[in-house]
Amino acid sequence: MGINLNTTQVNSEIPTLSLDDVICRYALSNRAEGKSDKTTIWYSEMLGAFTRYLAERNEAGDFSSFTISAVRQYILYLRDKPRFGCNPSVATQVRTLSPRTIQCHVRALKAFSSWLHVEGYTEENRLQNLKLPKAPTLLIEPLTPEEINEIISCIDRKSPIGIRNHAIVVTLFDTGLRASELAGIKLTDLNLEGGFLKVMGKGSKERTVPIGRYVRMILLNYIENIRSRRSSPDYVFLSPGEKPLTANTLKLFFSRLAKKSGVGRLHAHLCRHTFAINYLLNGGDIFSLKEILGHTTLEMVNHYLHFTSSQITEQHHKYSPMDKLQRERNTAEDN
Repeated sequence: MGINLNTTQVNSEIPTLSLDDVICRYALSNRAEGKSDKTTIWYSEMLGAFTRYLAERNEAGDFSSFTISAVRQYILYLRDKPRFGCNPSVATQVRTLSPRTIQCHVRALKAFSSWLHVEGYTEENRLQNLKLPKAPTLLIEPLTPEEINEIISCIDRKSPIGIRNHAIVVTLFDTGLRASELAGIKLTDLNLEGGFLKVMGKGSKERTVPIGRYVRMILLNYIENIRSRRSSPDYVFLSPGEKPLTANTLKLFFSRLAKKSGVGRLHAHLCRHTFAINYLLNGGDIFSLKEILGHTTLEMVNHYLHFTSSQITEQHHKYSPMDKLQRERNTAEDN
């Protein structure tokens, strides 16, 4: 039997509904709106953590407990919460949740609060006046040219799996794709002659991403000499068992590559940051970068601009005209 979510019936049901019941309906609404399974699950997990917090304190898990005061108490609880919970496999529980992680929890609760009001579950948006907890803005340190060379050099390009791995790494460095986007590329998405590929990004938004000449050559070699021998799904990058790669597979791959190369901070998303910053340093503009990365606003791209500003400052300190002139004067006086 289907659920009728018209405002009149929902309002009459409110006294008998728990927060868990409505969170399930929220997930149904998200799926109906076309949000990805990953996004829907993320909201459910964030909201589920809040209801478990209420249960641990023996508080009512209904609408009476969903208040701005309760959420503020929850924020304080999250600040002291060990990052790995009670996982016995983790030796220390000293590290707590990062401010960014806490922000994610609060964003999910605020989005849920807005939906409750729009759908008629609450008379007002209860968290409308709740401000997001502050989180420090950290400069993103990209991989250096030396680190990139170390990473690429440690890949054995004489073996079929090494040729594939090399193609994966240089493609990420040249396009800024997310790991999930790279895993989802199909042969029909590639246009090597035209110099671009198509990917399905967040929010089921397809976009076109340019590819440089060098990477096009690497991909062509991989597809013609390695990938074409396989008779599996039409995904570009396959496992040795001829199955499409997943984001988790790539995460494990980069973890191993970090150890092998000696670049311990390497991970797939750092390739994306490195691409973005180098794109700007090489003369690219923030508007085209936004489109390439698949961001809906310039907010995230501005983080990369902050780093390039610091890079420019560092370069000025190295090549300051007046510093150079003064060094020449000092040298002349010493002679």
